[in-house]
Amino acid sequence: MAHHWRWTLLPILVALALFAHAVPDAGFIADDTFNLSEHARHGDIAGEWTTPTYAHAGGERGHIWRPIPASIQHIAAIGFGRSGSVFRALNLLVHLVNVWLVMLVARTWGAHFKTAALAGLIWTTHSSMPEAVCWNSDIYDLLATTVMLGGLTLIGQKPTVFYWPALALIALIGCLCKESGLALIPAFCILIAHRHGGRNGLKAAAALGLGGGVYWMWHRHITAQGYVDALVDGTATSILDAWLMAVGWIAYAPSRAPMAHLFDRIADAHEVWIGVGVVLLLCMCAADQYRRRPEQRVFALALVCTGILLIPAAVGIPFIGVAPLRYIYMPFALLVAMGACTWASEPNRNWVVGLLFICTLGSTRILARVPAFHSDITLWSAELKAEPNNPYAAGSLARALIATGKPNEGIKVWAHAIENAPDGIRVFDRANERWLLAQTAFMKRRPGIALREVNKLINESNQKEQALPPMAHCLRADSLDALGRTVEASAAGRLCRY
Repeated sequence: MAHHWRWTLLPILVALALFAHAVPDAGFIADDTFNLSEHARHGDIAGEWTTPTYAHAGGERGHIWRPIPASIQHIAAIGFGRSGSVFRALNLLVHLVNVWLVMLVARTWGAHFKTAALAGLIWTTHSSMPEAVCWNSDIYDLLATTVMLGGLTLIGQKPTVFYWPALALIALIGCLCKESGLALIPAFCILIAHRHGGRNGLKAAAALGLGGGVYWMWHRHITAQGYVDALVDGTATSILDAWLMAVGWIAYAPSRAPMAHLFDRIADAHEVWIGVGVVLLLCMCAADQYRRRPEQRVFALALVCTGILLIPAAVGIPFIGVAPLRYIYMPFALLVAMGACTWASEPNRNWVVGLLFICTLGSTRILARVPAFHSDITLWSAELKAEPNNPYAAGSLARALIATGKPNEGIKVWAHAIENAPDGIRVFDRANERWLLAQTAFMKRRPGIALREVNKLINESNQKEQALPPMAHCLRADSLDALGRTVEASAAGRLCRY
């Protein structure tokens, strides 16, 4: 038994070694700034359950409602303060629980204890892990994965009278952590039908559907919005490409910006083809295993369920326009946990050595990536280093530089990003970015830059027959006046609309 525990502790200790050292210096990045570092209603935990998550924190995006993670973060902030290290420690704690649950699921479904430990090790050393563990706001994915792994543990048990209500509750809790938890419903039904028969699979569908239905109605009541727009906006080919791209992340860590990469079907063709290759390879492995041991269909079913869990990412990537690696966190956990359970015998020494080598390579990538999450400047600088022409990363870096007292450098980076940004980027609209830059430059006492940007904005809006911000001519007049060009300022002021 002690020998078993040493193997179980190995992945947990490795996870601690990879991530714990950065906890004391953890900072706030991206959404953390308004969602965690400050909160519009600090202390109002009940409000997380009656108000959309970001709206309750003082931001926008009212369609997002994830009350369980938001409440846990809120409680942590009340007890320990709103610091980056508090939220990073919370993320790491949940991740360590998930590492243990990956091994527990594998053991529950029949894996040898060494195989289960290797599964946990492979998962936590995957190079995508920092994107979820080190971004404080992404506790959503972490907790949704906790619920999923807990559900897989339950599914491995023999059904009892409490089994079906528990499934409904798991579906509800998973969705309250992140809306993509709805994808757990078909995945769990498939696994239950395999484990306990088709009739129990139908019962599971009813129970899980009940939990998902309650969530859907509750979400609509709180937000008055849904996620149908994402399906309407995305074309089938874009969704398929995004899905294949995400599948490829299982075996391939793209050498590009892990968090800010802009989804482009043409530019991302190589990642899509890698996804095709991964799909073919995994299907061949599943077919070979089934040929050797027809009774062991779990690996093939795990592949199907992993593909189902990647559907929300496939829909979301084209809709948002960004393809972050963190979307693989939960699907990959299911794949390694359920895939490992088909190896009940002790793994061959050569396999162990080979897998440990792969884990070592992944660990080096993680150690190199973790420091990027110290602050907005370090993160977006790292993203730009990977993709020097990424306007989204450049705009985010510019804002961080300006916020930290480096307006000249920030404005320069921002202006360069705007000039080189293609049209049609959801997360970096050129007209809006130019307008924000013009306002920022004026407030930072750089009226010349403000005038230049607002003039470009007016010209581009006229050429494209787009509506101008109501105060654009007012800003132009103020900039001219600040430069001492009073006659021109007076003429521009006549066009000003308050």
